[in-house]
Amino acid sequence: MILISRALNLDEAGVVFVLFTLMNLAATMGRFGTDNLVLRRIASGQHGHAIEARWLRAACWAASSIAGALLSGLLTTGLLPLPASAHGVPEAACVGLMTVFYALSVFAGAVLRGSGRLVAGILAELGLAPWLTILFVGAQMLLGKPTVLTVLLALLAAGAITALWALKSAQSAISFPGKIDWVEGLLFIQKHLSSLASLMGTSLLFFALVWVPQLSLGFVGTGSQVAQYTAAARIASFISIFPSIQTSYLAPKFAALAYSGRKEELSEECGRAALMAMVVAVPLLVTISYMPGLFLRLFGGGYQDAAIPTLVLCIGAYVTLFFGQVNTLMVTAGLEHPALVLNAILLVAVAGVCLLGAPTIGVVGVSIASAAGSAVYAMIATLVVSSKVGANPTLVSYFQYVSFQNSPTVNVKSG
Repeated sequence: MILISRALNLDEAGVVFVLFTLMNLAATMGRFGTDNLVLRRIASGQHGHAIEARWLRAACWAASSIAGALLSGLLTTGLLPLPASAHGVPEAACVGLMTVFYALSVFAGAVLRGSGRLVAGILAELGLAPWLTILFVGAQMLLGKPTVLTVLLALLAAGAITALWALKSAQSAISFPGKIDWVEGLLFIQKHLSSLASLMGTSLLFFALVWVPQLSLGFVGTGSQVAQYTAAARIASFISIFPSIQTSYLAPKFAALAYSGRKEELSEECGRAALMAMVVAVPLLVTISYMPGLFLRLFGGGYQDAAIPTLVLCIGAYVTLFFGQVNTLMVTAGLEHPALVLNAILLVAVAGVCLLGAPTIGVVGVSIASAAGSAVYAMIATLVVSSKVGANPTLVSYFQYVSFQNSPTVNVKSG
């Protein structure tokens, strides 16, 4: 995103950022929870997961194609209140195709992570497409002046290459020697339809909760405000880089521990993950807080007004680290239904504040709303996990584990 912001002016960059966010929302909807369900079933070693993964992959293909077509239609008909450059047919077609490829990349990444191929899974979901985008946009900058369309084409090419590679890499993990019974597959999807819908809704609403301030600025604000908020959010995302990496290898472990009912081990893993995330983030938080302008200059001119939003979002991101991998635990431990309800309630509240208040509270105000929404979600989700699963996902669980290990009773037993 840094290179895109330097390749385009503020308003053009804002259009690309909003379209990319809308694409990710559509891709999340298009995955229809298949990525979370396939990860859960492979990681927990449930019988028949290979053929189930084939059925879920087909469902991901179909649902993401529908979601991409719907988003393209909304863009070309002008139903979304976005600048004119977002409503062109070529731009809409790019965004629609991107929806399918990015959805399949995440699905394949979940298969790879569930089967123990963590590095390949991380590349499929997080690593390869951004680097390819940098390569393609950088080439455009060397050859001439990039436009909204050419940048979208670069994102599309990066997503397509990543999806094709990821699907090929995941093929061995879901190889099935027999004939695939698609009627049985439809029955399987029907059986898990409620769970899939809740998993999709939870992921969709959680993503929307994070990015609804940006979309609100895109709908009722200006392209410059969108670009400034996006820059602030991207800088703040550095605080969450390590937790994102943790999710790649912890999600399968969480699923296995929750499935087998090992609550103490689950709490220990959560607490250790929270501690590591908070420790790693300290130097990043201090550096960004001390010199936000330096980081904003990476995006080019016109971004210095985003210094305060950057600080707000960074502090908000750090606060949520205390609650550990609570969102990952919600979807891997079978709590997708309460997670869906919680996300829906908070999304309505945050979206209402942002849409109604964005014209007056500006980028700073929507940043505060975003940080507060994420913190409230983490707190309530922690209470849900504690009551339903019996595990403590917060930093506190690590110190409880350490104090228990050092207690006289444990030492006597070990002796």
